[in-house]
Amino acid sequence: MEPRAFHPTPETPWQLPADIARARECLAEGEALLDQGKVEEALALLQEAVRLDPRYAPARNKLGVCYVRQGELEPARREFLAAIEIDPRFAPAYSNLGNLHQEAGRLEEAVAAYRRALEIDPDYAIAHHNLGVVYRRMGRISESVAHLKKAARLEYSRGGTEAVTGRPAARWAPLAWIGLLLLLAYFLMGR
Repeated sequence: MEPRAFHPTPETPWQLPADIARARECLAEGEALLDQGKVEEALALLQEAVRLDPRYAPARNKLGVCYVRQGELEPARREFLAAIEIDPRFAPAYSNLGNLHQEAGRLEEAVAAYRRALEIDPDYAIAHHNLGVVYRRMGRISESVAHLKKAARLEYSRGGTEAVTGRPAARWAPLAWIGLLLLLAYFLMGR
């Protein structure tokens, strides 16, 4: 992988390669702790990653996720927006921002954020799943089913670990199919 270019800011007029490397380590360690449910420990490492490299979009995004887990939604929103400002093509930050909109009941804004994530990465299973969920809340059942099916197909074909749940896709996919069947039954019974 080619080294990332340094973009000086007023906060970081210069940056050592060791700081950049340590920021990556802090992000990896913080993600692992977050997956284990150790939110406070993860928070400290993710804050350190951002301190060491404030222009590292994945660290800003994961710090936002950590804030969400603590119920601190405004700091989370700021981190997702910072990640997007740093890298406007970073799909996970748009999807996470969409989650905040959805939780606040701003469904149209959530749709726009998820759709932006999918413009960037059409095979981003998490954004398809989230868009399917918000469409269901909006009563747009056929669109919901289409996106939930797409998410399940992508996860099944990947056969790896789902980034949101941290669980193997083989365990996640059947739940998605059950949800799809329930949505379909609901839709058919409502006619």
